[in-house]
Amino acid sequence: MDSFREHFEKHVAHDSIEVNGIRLHYVFAGEEDAPPVILLHGFPQSWVTWRYVIPALAASHRVIAVDLRGYGDSEKPSGINGYDNKTMASDIQGLMCRLHIQKALIAGHDRGARVARRLCLDSPELAAGLVLIDIMPTEYVYDSLTAAEAAQKYWHWTFQVVPHLPEELIQGKEEEYLRFLLSRGDGLFDLLTSDGAWDQYLAAWKQPGAVQAALNDYRATYQIDFPRYRSEKKLQKKLDVPTLLLWGEKGNLAGLPVFDTWRESIREVSGYEVKGCGHYVPEEKPEETARRILDFSRTVFNV
Repeated sequence: MDSFREHFEKHVAHDSIEVNGIRLHYVFAGEEDAPPVILLHGFPQSWVTWRYVIPALAASHRVIAVDLRGYGDSEKPSGINGYDNKTMASDIQGLMCRLHIQKALIAGHDRGARVARRLCLDSPELAAGLVLIDIMPTEYVYDSLTAAEAAQKYWHWTFQVVPHLPEELIQGKEEEYLRFLLSRGDGLFDLLTSDGAWDQYLAAWKQPGAVQAALNDYRATYQIDFPRYRSEKKLQKKLDVPTLLLWGEKGNLAGLPVFDTWRESIREVSGYEVKGCGHYVPEEKPEETARRILDFSRTVFNV
């Protein structure tokens, strides 16, 4: 804990804000009048995902790293309905409004990237650009992956939507389950334990309602988001915000048709495969992540 405070907390300030009837926690850094970047983490994490990226971005940007509803130190409402992408994206819209941010670069990893995608579909005027890190479209995951492909990297997309059973199996084994999830990257767990991030993640994961909230996130995706995206695909609805894709060479997108798939739903897309990297790109390769975001920001903000 002391190591984490010494190395990372000094770069950020903490705050929380009421939006959509819940309390969202976030950290912020950089000058208030600089171009804004909003960072959204994935499962089962928090703003801590961005701890190595924030200082590099904050040198020239206003950086806001949010704990999504149900995660980190944000409120964890009960039920499935509040965890669909549309509702979670409206949380970020509310935060932007409260912080008087008219337009931002929105970057998300994993679950956060899905919220970022929804935000840009629903309110493109709020986004100067979009960065999606190591995700395929939700509709692709459920409609196009074979069972063999899903079993390798997307098994939790089916396990965690099963009613009631995951709670029973995880209860009393929360630490073991979290350790398994965060041990999938080469050397990632060693990094987390050495720099204090593991203690942060574990403390948040053990908060009342945290496991249930994460399960509800996946259940809402299957029950609400997936049918919505499938319907929008039939209508050929396309995202109209400049988009940068980043994915790990050994991550969840390895071997998948990344560009061809995303071009079906995004008008303007570019991207890079991050070599020697797994799924947790912002933590495994933070320097490259920050550099790619900064390069992209210069194009979308015209600075």
